[in-house]
Amino acid sequence: MDTPKNVLFILSDEFRPECLFGPWAKLVKTPHLDALMREGVFFERCYCQASPCAPSRMSIHTGRYMCSTGTVDNMTPLVDPEDNLGMWLRRQGLDPGIAGYNDYALDPRNLAADHPHRSSLSYDYFLPGYQVVLDHEYDSPEWFASLREKGYPPEQCDRHGMRSTVVPNDDLNGHLPCHYPAPYKAEDSEAHFLTDKAIDFISEKQGKGWFLNVNYIKPHPPYLSPAPYNDMYPPESVPEPVRQASERDTPHPYFPRMKPDSGKQEFLDELIWREVRACYLGMVTELDACVGRLVNALRESGEWDNTLIVFGADHGTYLGDHYLSGKPHFYEQAMHVPLIIRDPRPEANKTRGSRRADLVENVDLAPTICDFLNLLPLPRAQGTSLLPLVAGNDHASGKPAAYFEFYYHNLLAEPSTARPAECRLWVRRDARYKYVIFGESTLPAVLFDLQEDPGEFTNLAGRAEYSEVCRVAAEELIRWRMRCEDLRMEDWARQYR
Repeated sequence: MDTPKNVLFILSDEFRPECLFGPWAKLVKTPHLDALMREGVFFERCYCQASPCAPSRMSIHTGRYMCSTGTVDNMTPLVDPEDNLGMWLRRQGLDPGIAGYNDYALDPRNLAADHPHRSSLSYDYFLPGYQVVLDHEYDSPEWFASLREKGYPPEQCDRHGMRSTVVPNDDLNGHLPCHYPAPYKAEDSEAHFLTDKAIDFISEKQGKGWFLNVNYIKPHPPYLSPAPYNDMYPPESVPEPVRQASERDTPHPYFPRMKPDSGKQEFLDELIWREVRACYLGMVTELDACVGRLVNALRESGEWDNTLIVFGADHGTYLGDHYLSGKPHFYEQAMHVPLIIRDPRPEANKTRGSRRADLVENVDLAPTICDFLNLLPLPRAQGTSLLPLVAGNDHASGKPAAYFEFYYHNLLAEPSTARPAECRLWVRRDARYKYVIFGESTLPAVLFDLQEDPGEFTNLAGRAEYSEVCRVAAEELIRWRMRCEDLRMEDWARQYR
């Protein structure tokens, strides 16, 4: 009898891939993710399909682009939610688990008349098909209860109390609050607690074949970590932001229309970007320790040799690059995400510890998982399995380009001046060029030569010598969009023609 297969799918939030390779990796400590990379394949050019969290996560779990899911922003409901990885696995006889959060908003048309979210917004739900192991985004009642049981002051065991920092004598001493530790020990943190519940799930399912998606909020804000992570990295040692004064002096006309927190007015003060970046790197190392605990649990349970491990992120974050915070717009810092795939099977042995520069996308993750489990492809998925690349097959290759979409109407300082349907941008990113086109005809296209201009400072779209590059990229965007059209009814009709 074949040994049951398992899948551990770890999804982080706002994780910059530079933490795993390049100059950042020389500073930040990620011993457990480094070890996982030695056991698998690290994809240096993986890209998410949308931001912020909900649009990206719905693309990941459906294997489809944002233009197909229709979830264009946080709290935008997902239509046809049953077409997701969790439901597909359940229909194939598995009992897939999910822990953390999912950022799924219910379709109000499917709700009872008296349901509160028929007339209000929430994305605090989980996609159908998944067994919810623990509902725990930033925190959870279960975590607060565990803190009280460990002797933490009851009045402190809530969201407000656990988001504070312990500042000696209430004197910041020239630092930001994020420089100081959270009010709990590292072994009692929210990330540690989520890891405990994931390990419990693995133990309960031992030998039965299982799937678990673990979602860590870290290193997403709030910027907060317990000791020793809070001041592990000196602020003076962090990399400086990628930005130029000209970005603010002569911006693309897209940016001046944004609200201040989205319009290149963030992280202007050196103290802010240094201390936030230092805290962020500490959060990355804290997350790394949690990954190490999960891996150790797999080894100790005897499940290591039959478990596919996927580590990724929903999107990146700016941390002051381009004078931005969060993950809006179209720069690499928002789109570029880490991806580690560790296939336990012998056919993947020859590629262990390798890095691939192929262009791949987050929509490929669900098809990859189905492929590993020997299941039929996820219906409607627009991505492709990455296992041939992981195995190093001679004829396997990445994609000619990665695609990204962003809906910006809700970020406009004066949204009433624009048509919501036009407030979208599409990105085509190939091995050399990034092309951005806007739905509003008044906004000129953007073209970056990433080989000559990796910082994305010089827009080449208006130059005659690059007109052919722009033409080809625009045509490819149109063809990509055609491939994403919903033709399910014609697919059904075709069999009777």
